[in-house]
Amino acid sequence: MATGRMTDVERMTEAGVDMIFNKSVKMPRKKLYPMISTEKKQPKLIGKYDSLGDLTAAAVKVEGDDIPFDAIEQAYETTITSKTVAKGVHASREKLEYDLYGTVNSRFGVPLLKRMQQFKEIEIADRYNDGFTTTGADGEYIFDTDHPLVNSDSENSNLATGELSPDNLIDAKNMFIDIKDQAGLSFDTYPTTLLINDKKQYIAMQILESQLVAFELSNTKNVVNALEPLRVVANRHIDYTAATGVSPWFLIDDTLEDAGCILQTKKGIWLETEWIKANQIYRGMCFEMYGSGMVAPGYKIIASTGA
Repeated sequence: MATGRMTDVERMTEAGVDMIFNKSVKMPRKKLYPMISTEKKQPKLIGKYDSLGDLTAAAVKVEGDDIPFDAIEQAYETTITSKTVAKGVHASREKLEYDLYGTVNSRFGVPLLKRMQQFKEIEIADRYNDGFTTTGADGEYIFDTDHPLVNSDSENSNLATGELSPDNLIDAKNMFIDIKDQAGLSFDTYPTTLLINDKKQYIAMQILESQLVAFELSNTKNVVNALEPLRVVANRHIDYTAATGVSPWFLIDDTLEDAGCILQTKKGIWLETEWIKANQIYRGMCFEMYGSGMVAPGYKIIASTGA
């Protein structure tokens, strides 16, 4: 027969843990992945995404001639499959009895949710890190020099070269001017964001904010950031080789919502708790359902391995 003492513990546990769980979900935390990915709600398990711009050029219609029509066709479709990410934690009756709120705060609350967020942060960053060796929907690496176009013999290149430097950054920014749509026509895209590892922040600031050209003693005006100013996003999950200092860097056009890194969300984070009477254990669980991928390779991102 249950005693009043046991009932009190169970009541305190349910009220205390659930309260802190709910409070933890609402706590503001620094999130990096929204700055380098576009979130898309997708109720289905698998989402499908096509490449951009597949109509050929407009033309003058001669009187009496037929109007030129383009067929609507699928262009380099990318599929993203959502998955379930989960993390759980448990505590015994004794732990909860002696220090309910201390245990809940240190194990059931923020740390549990931080692990969930950390998993997502790493996954999104790795979409960039792995883009040099991962094949996209067009059969080329996500970052490559020869992305084929559906209605043109031209190709797009989104692979820059070299370390983060004034000249290499200017060259990469200029690569956006050469990006074509699937018909081989000029595509309206410009860089807005520079994504780097945290340890490259000072170099980025020297390049972008020096009054004169960075690393040079001259009277040359620094114009690196004068045209198409860049926002710097520093992410510690971007690869960095300590022995050499080599780290990839990426220029991103934030205005293109249907290209680049897509975070496909099926169901946001939710929490469940349960009391296991058989062994007197209280358990807390976090779940989230999402997937990610690089859509429309050849667009939105110009990348360099940093070497």
